[in-house]
Amino acid sequence: MAQSPIRRRITGAALIVCASAVAGAIAVRLHSYGVPFGLITPCVLSVLSSALWLLIRAEEALSSTRHRCTTQGCTFEVRVQNGSAADNRRWQEVAAAHPTHNAV
Repeated sequence: MAQSPIRRRITGAALIVCASAVAGAIAVRLHSYGVPFGLITPCVLSVLSSALWLLIRAEEALSSTRHRCTTQGCTFEVRVQNGSAADNRRWQEVAAAHPTHNAV
């Protein structure tokens, strides 16, 4: 089922808030040990970007549908995000009848 634009924006904002909270907690802990601000900044920015990347990938995995080839040993797959029922059905048929079957 497709998400509404408002729901996607709220989800994106929540992900940014969570990643910022993790980075802020790291900043507070480093500051309590007397780490200089010049060293805290790159650490916090790297934690922020890593946490945001991880949360975005988790959200994408939870909100997408994966269609795999039905042939034994074939590794072909398609991920559909925010697709309608017709889109999902079409990609399911594509995955089942693709021309190359890559057996491992």
